Amino acid sequence: MEKDQLSRLIGYRLKKLRHNRGWSLDTLASHSGVSKPMLGQIERGESNPTVSTLWKVAKSLNVSFSAFLEEQQPSVKVIRYTEIESITDHNGSFQVFPLFSKEINKPFELYTVQLSKACKHLAEAHPSGVEEYLLVQKGEVTIELSEEVYKLEKGDGIHFLADQQHAYVNHNKTEDCILTILIFYPTKHYQYE
Repeated sequence: MEKDQLSRLIGYRLKKLRHNRGWSLDTLASHSGVSKPMLGQIERGESNPTVSTLWKVAKSLNVSFSAFLEEQQPSVKVIRYTEIESITDHNGSFQVFPLFSKEINKPFELYTVQLSKACKHLAEAHPSGVEEYLLVQKGEVTIELSEEVYKLEKGDGIHFLADQQHAYVNHNKTEDCILTILIFYPTKHYQYE
């Protein structure tokens, strides 16, 4: 999917999700902390939002991150990594490649994440009960959870409750880090679109 197609899809889904709540742009801006002009640009497909911006909006609407990326789902879906358009933060040093978006009755989403050399990405807390499962595919990553720090190498994994602020850190100054992250949304606490 091309960047402009992705921007239009995100804008269309955001507008639909906002209308489903009966919220104005002002209401969404006050709940998410994202400015009304920025939300308007996103809805019109004029702005390609960052990962952090989408997480803030998703959290305020009580939907998954990938709710902005959902399209009609066929019975078989092949994902070509080379065709996935990433969503970025930190001037492109933190990239999220959505592999499988959360669908109705499937309370998870799966991503590949690339952290460039010496990148630290601070992630907002997810809604209560949301869990992350992470596997290091390449390099090393440090996961910071509250006061705890966990250093993981290639092949290592970690599971944690993601309803707290957390950070992904690549301390390596010469090698990027690649992660696979599964986010699980408990059905009894989470709203599906």
